[in-house]
Amino acid sequence: MKKISIFLLFIFCTYTYAQDKKDINPLRIGLKIGTPNIIGGNLEYVTPLLNNRIAIFADYSGFTLKEDASKVNLKYFEAGTNIYFKETGKGLYASLSYGTLNLDGNYSDAETKNGTLYEGEAEGSIEVSTLNAKIGAKLGNKFYFRIEAGYGFGDIPQQIEITGTEKNTGTTKTDYVEIPDDIPGIDENGYLVFNIGFGIAL
Repeated sequence: MKKISIFLLFIFCTYTYAQDKKDINPLRIGLKIGTPNIIGGNLEYVTPLLNNRIAIFADYSGFTLKEDASKVNLKYFEAGTNIYFKETGKGLYASLSYGTLNLDGNYSDAETKNGTLYEGEAEGSIEVSTLNAKIGAKLGNKFYFRIEAGYGFGDIPQQIEITGTEKNTGTTKTDYVEIPDDIPGIDENGYLVFNIGFGIAL
């Protein structure tokens, strides 16, 4: 009887281990909602390295912010690695990544911080690169939920350089406008990274 119990325990442990390995589902496709990405897609792949602890990922999003006579198009791309604390490729993980944030502004009859009045349209853009450090957690197998929090370190401009036609004179002039303050968590030293996500693992 004792030998049978040990044998059944061995079978159960083997089955559980196999299920854990099977449940890794290394390819994950989902959505993330938060800052600075607003809303966008997420792709993650768990590699066999360090017993399924090392994953690579990429995020992409595009969003338009409108404020009075201005419109700012936000594009965000991030790529890096998630290092899971467990061999199951889920649960808690640390993340290190490189991110780029692009802001392209289009302004109608705008007034800059220096008092320049533009008629028609003026345009400008900035690109910001950051090194992101995050802590996250992935919960679930086939269908999952994740949450991440951290900080993106970089030199963040607070103004966008724009070029347009100056009102009254009709000359082309370059000046600056403030970045809309409804982009959450951004200051001159970097930006807060916080998002929740969900998706399916294949």
